[in-house]
Order: sequence, then C-alpha cells, then structure tokens
Amino acid sequence: MRNKLIRSIAICLLVGVFAKADAQQVGILDEVIAVVGEKIVLKSDLDQTYYQMKLQYPTYDGDLKCELFDQILTQKLLLYKAEVDSLTVGEERVNYEIDRRIEYYALQAGGQSELEKYLGMPLLEYKAQMRIKMKEEMEIQEAQNSIISELKVSPTEVRRFYEDIPSDSLPEFASEVEVAQLVIQPRPSEVAEEYARKTAEKLRRELVEGKREFCLTASIYSKDEGSKKNCGSLGDFKRGQMVPEFEAATFKLKKDSISKVVKTQFGYHIIQLIERKGEIANARHILIRPEILQSDMEQTLEDLRRIKERIDKDSISWCDAVTKYASDEALKSNCGYFTDPNVGSAKIEVTALESDVGIRVTKMKVGEVSAPHAVPQQDGTTAFRLLYLKSETPPHKASLENDYQKLAVYALEKKKQDTLNKWSETFRKDVHVWIDDKYQVCPGIDGWIMKDKN
Repeated sequence: MRNKLIRSIAICLLVGVFAKADAQQVGILDEVIAVVGEKIVLKSDLDQTYYQMKLQYPTYDGDLKCELFDQILTQKLLLYKAEVDSLTVGEERVNYEIDRRIEYYALQAGGQSELEKYLGMPLLEYKAQMRIKMKEEMEIQEAQNSIISELKVSPTEVRRFYEDIPSDSLPEFASEVEVAQLVIQPRPSEVAEEYARKTAEKLRRELVEGKREFCLTASIYSKDEGSKKNCGSLGDFKRGQMVPEFEAATFKLKKDSISKVVKTQFGYHIIQLIERKGEIANARHILIRPEILQSDMEQTLEDLRRIKERIDKDSISWCDAVTKYASDEALKSNCGYFTDPNVGSAKIEVTALESDVGIRVTKMKVGEVSAPHAVPQQDGTTAFRLLYLKSETPPHKASLENDYQKLAVYALEKKKQDTLNKWSETFRKDVHVWIDDKYQVCPGIDGWIMKDKN
C-alpha cells in the first residue's frame, strides 16, 4: 500500500502547481541521472518530488529518496510504453485537464489573481509551461490503465489476501457507522417568490435601458456572495458545470448581451456574457433570491418533525421518506447515506464524517432518528436535516465478515501493484536503461541494470 501511495503522489507532483516555487526553494541544478528507453530522468525530477514528499511525510520511515527514484523510473518506463503503443492523448483533453486543475488551485489560493501572485507569472504563461508535463502525466495514466484497468478480485482472492495477513498485523479499524441524512430546503412563500421575480425583471429592464451599470448593481443587489464582490463575475466555465437553465441561457447569448430573467433552483438570474470561446463561456450574473422568512423556516422544521414522527411509528420507511421529501435529488439515489469515498461503502468511520454529524451520531442509538436541526449551506442559506443511525460497529481488527468491502479494495490495490511490478520487470528487459553511478546504491536499482543490456 505504501508503494502505491508514493507512486500516486509522485505522478501528481511531477506536474504540481507549485513546481516553480519548490524548484527555487530546493535550489535545483539539472543534470541527467537516468535514461529509460529514450526518456530521461532529470535530477530536478527527483529533487523536486523528494522535497514535496518530505514536507508531507516528515516522519516517513523508509528510504524515501530511493523509493521515489524507483517510482520515477517506472513512470518513465510507462511513458516509453505509451509512445511504443501509440497511446496518445489529444490536445483538447490536455487543455481541459489543465483548466480544471487551474480552477481548483485558484479556488484554494483565493482567486486567479492570488494564484498568479504566488506563481509569479500570468496563468497563460504557467499553462504553457505545464502543458508538456501534463500531457506526459496523462499518457503515463493511459499506459498504466492499459495494464491494470481491467483487473478485478474474486471473493476467493479477497479471502486469500485476508488469510495471508499475519494475525498480529491485521489493520485496526476505528468505530464505523451507517448513517443517512434527509435534508430539506425551506421554500419561500408565493409572495416572496413573486417579489423576487418582479425585482429581477425591473433590474434587468433598467440595465438594458442603460439606467443601471451591471457591476454596481451586482455588488448592491446580488445574493451570490461569492461573485458579487467581483461585479458578479463567474469566470470561465464549461458546459456541464452550471445548472441546466443557467447554462442554456448563457450559451445562447451574444457577447456583452444581457439575458432575460432566468429561474433556477437558486433564484432569479440576470446574466451577461463577457466572452465565449467554443464550449467555454465567461459570464457574470446578478442573483435575486426569494427571501426566506422565519415563518418559512418554522414550517420546514414542523414538516421534518412530522416526517420523523411517521418514521418512528413505522408508517413510512426511512428510504421512502428521503425519496419523497429530500430537496437534493442526489440524496434520493442511495437513501441519503454517507459513503466512504475510498471504498464506496456505506460504513464510514465516525472521524471521517462532518464534525457536526459526527458529534450528533455519537449521542444517538442504533435505529434512532435525530431531532430536526439547522444545516448552513455553502450559498449562505440554511437548510434543515434529520439524521438516521442504521448501525454502529465498535473499533475492531479487520475481519472478512465486517470489512469485506475494504479488504476487497486493499486486495485489488495489491493485485494492481503486483501486476505493475511484474510488467515492469518483464518490459524493461528489452529497454535500454542507464543510471548514474551515484544512484545505483539504492536497494533494488540493480534490477533496472542488466549486464546483457550494456
């Protein structure tokens, strides 16, 4: 498992967003330290990755630099396979992935301008620098997928994997629960709904007539707290990133034109298209949201109390209640259960839950439905929720009976790692490999250098 973790992180770090800053900090002086096929390994490849890994895992107990070097050699071998097998990645896919990552990094940094300050260069320049390594990373992934993507594990293999673990080495799992949520957003009254619609239409009419300026109007009236500070700007977005009604209206607009009032689940929007390049739009908007009154929230709480009462009396099942009443359609597909993102299991460690959920769950009994309570939403609104605790498993050592799904994931990862290792050992026999003498002291490196190849 440790080797897989290092491999995954190494691939990521080779095209890391902060590569430039890290290279400056470690004082990288480039030189070729290995060649795999026609692919070179630079000292900077190793030093930069090692520096980042040391920051993340300062107490790592293995020979981190040597293990990373071995993983980088494997990635270069995969890159060579991608070239030999013509596993190419189109420029459109590369550009999409770069844009997706830049959006994420900008969000973490506090905006594109803040990210540019950190990088010390415009994003267009950074994207150009990133493109080659991003393409390489994606081709490495394509080559790796061609080897392991079809692998599966049978119940027999999972059992064998479990039985091969010494009893004193079985992993310890923390307390786990199966817990679900039913979330309802308060609905505005018809009066509030109509007032919001008329307000949006009035503002839109005044914008079109030139009586108002878009930026100032957004900063005063928009209920989208994330964009109003920036004149309502949403930046670049692609099809599929916005709700359908908003997206459909935006991509019909001409540059600088203003949409009719568009209604979505969030409220009423006035949209202005700044620019469009193919399937990418840059737009800004003003959101007028119907006001939720105290009476609306009290009504939602009362609705949830009645739903809880029906569940407690077995007049409706938990799953049927979620399907019928939950505001979020995504919750209805699995009855509102939280899932462990690593294994897809409905059993999840209490420590992995949101802090508020975890605290409430520890005070509940199995089979109990919580009292209704408020849940702050990312858009600044407030929803209300019920929690249902289906089961609880105390801290324990791994067992097939209680932890099959997790053990299946671990068994599959081991099978993938073993398959990659066997492929690497076989494939590199027919590939030219040269490694600088200074790096041949690493354990296992002699497996890369064979006398009959030199």
